[in-house]
Amino acid sequence: MMKKSPKKKKRLRLRVGVVVKILIFIFIVWALFYYVSNLKIKNIYIVGTNQIKDVTIIEKIGVKDYPCIYKLKLGNVEEMIKEIPLVNDVKVKRNIFGKLSIEIKEDNLLFFYKYNNKYITSSGSSVLDTEDYYGYPTLINFTPDQVLEEFVSGLNKVDENIKMMINEIEYTPYKSADGTIIDSNRFTLKMNDTNTVIIDTVNMKNLNKYMTIFASPDMDKEHGVVYLDTINDESIYFKSYETIAQEEAAKNKEKEENNTEKTE
Repeated sequence: MMKKSPKKKKRLRLRVGVVVKILIFIFIVWALFYYVSNLKIKNIYIVGTNQIKDVTIIEKIGVKDYPCIYKLKLGNVEEMIKEIPLVNDVKVKRNIFGKLSIEIKEDNLLFFYKYNNKYITSSGSSVLDTEDYYGYPTLINFTPDQVLEEFVSGLNKVDENIKMMINEIEYTPYKSADGTIIDSNRFTLKMNDTNTVIIDTVNMKNLNKYMTIFASPDMDKEHGVVYLDTINDESIYFKSYETIAQEEAAKNKEKEENNTEKTE
């Protein structure tokens, strides 16, 4: 009986080794495919939200029951999230460890617009009133669309801590005695500290000086109206409520005297 040569035995061992390696590789690929295709969401991370609740996002994209992560079409998920009010932009990512990351750029709520019963956001869009939103100022009357757009743009340039001090907004275009509109971009702001601000859309950035103005010693005992639509670095036009009341009383008295003279 002939014995196999050492070379033939070596070749056989090499072939067996190659086959084993191929089988191991195929098994690893299959195991990885099986793992990935059946991998459920283990963690959901949502960042960038302030007003939007996490549960709103989770229910919107249907991952409340933590389904298989790689069966989600990320493009579709992003489009669904963009349908949620206040979502400006969104980026969704995932990894092989079952982590689903949702990064949201959220619009800020600026004020409640009483005319249409909606909230106006920093992007100028409208959001229906819900119980989730509170603590924002109210624009109490109708405002032309272009003026409203300019007001929103200006308000976006105002410091957040000052915006939080605004309690009520009224569109009050400045008119002459005969009713002609002189400044159609003028607003009256009622502040939480009981002061009033007169401002127009051109000078909205002047509202950032509000805290500095009322921090001065001359202002700490008086409340009234500050006119920031005409402010400059050299002077601030301010009238206390007491002065305004006195001026109104003097005007009324003058009218009464004029009417009395006419009837005599």
